[in-house]
Amino acid sequence: MAGEVKSAAEATKVATSFLKQYYAFLRPISADRENANWIVKVDVGVITKEIAEVKIDASTSNITAYSFPE
Repeated sequence: MAGEVKSAAEATKVATSFLKQYYAFLRPISADRENANWIVKVDVGVITKEIAEVKIDASTSNITAYSFPE
């Protein structure tokens, strides 16, 4: 996905598309703009809450960092 990410909904779509490679269950929690990045938090735990975080460059829609629950 190329291009500028202008909304929380677009950022969430980028993050969930990426996380689908690793998790079957996805429940978006938040998407916040911090300077030139979107920080999207997604619950990936089926039974307990387990948060994955994806950092997206707002101008390019590239994923610049991510973290998975341990």
